[in-house]
Amino acid sequence: MDKSRQEIALKTLKGAFSKSDVNSLLEECLLMSNFNNPNVLSLIGVCADLGSAPGIILPYMSRGSLLSYLQKEKSHLIVGETSEESTVLNVRKQLLSVCLQVANGMNYLASQRFIHRDFAARNCLIADNGVIKVADFGLSEEVYTKNYFNQFKESKSVKLPVKWMALESLYYGIFSEKSDVWSYGILCWEVFSAGKIPYPGMDPTGLVELLDGGQRLSCPHNAACSEDVYSLMQQCWRESPDDRPLFSDLVASVNALIMPLAPYLIVSNDSTFQLNHDHIY
Repeated sequence: MDKSRQEIALKTLKGAFSKSDVNSLLEECLLMSNFNNPNVLSLIGVCADLGSAPGIILPYMSRGSLLSYLQKEKSHLIVGETSEESTVLNVRKQLLSVCLQVANGMNYLASQRFIHRDFAARNCLIADNGVIKVADFGLSEEVYTKNYFNQFKESKSVKLPVKWMALESLYYGIFSEKSDVWSYGILCWEVFSAGKIPYPGMDPTGLVELLDGGQRLSCPHNAACSEDVYSLMQQCWRESPDDRPLFSDLVASVNALIMPLAPYLIVSNDSTFQLNHDHIY
């Protein structure tokens, strides 16, 4: 491909939408235009000459979503208890690197006072160089219907990602950095479960009662997920938002977990964490 050209992705509103939907989309784009972090998808521009709805111009991520990568590489990312220690450590290194990149992106968004609200592995993309970027800031059209329920507000049905949502979001519609932190814990569970759907087999409508009773996702069946990694997830799922870590805390915590594996990693000056080998692809 001509190096002077850049592949792009174009997103538009689909189906029935109102003028307020278009305005909300433009407001979202205005906010995205200020993003500048290696682990956050940037906005290239807006194309207004597409009829009634604008087109959102984004970098094209040819390697797809983090979720699709995890599911595709499941056989390499899930290791058994009898696996060699070097294999377990290598997989742990790879998956923690994923969690670290995502935490870095979310920490940046939090510093910009941006709340994602739909944070999950499906909404993170992988660039050509293997860097993971948090994406789909309310723009995603890909909805896993069985994992969402409809919230009716002002005569409008809104789809919500129930299995990734914090208790206060489910009960009161409250979203904050701490509700995104809850979702980050679910994302880490997805990462160490190689893309499994959280709470498999459970209808979203029954999830609130389960969570309110203190139940949480069990530790992934993966030898790469050590007790301290699972403990980090549990911290994200504490009932009170005040008891959950900030994203700045999570960056430090994941970094502390990954530092013993430093020989396996290259940490660049721009805080982008990439794999030395077994690169994400």
